[in-house]
Amino acid sequence: MLERHPDVTQAAVVPIDDEMKGQKPVAFIIPKAGRRPSEDEIKQFALANGPAYQHPRFVWFVDQLPLASTNKIDRSALRRLAEQRVTNTG
Repeated sequence: MLERHPDVTQAAVVPIDDEMKGQKPVAFIIPKAGRRPSEDEIKQFALANGPAYQHPRFVWFVDQLPLASTNKIDRSALRRLAEQRVTNTG
């Protein structure tokens, strides 16, 4: 759904642990060349185009997504990265 945003080339959403809800989604976004969407724009797009429980609580912009040996997005690596980022932003 996030990849339908006009400024997004690729997106990956992974769950991270949450004390209140069990888990919450976070997103990693590769913006289109020359575009700079904001975290709030991505969140608002998600709320307008999907159920509220699926909107990402954090959005991080990256140049590339990590790939596993299968040449698919390495969601485990993204989840570890997300957990580190949330811990560091606290």
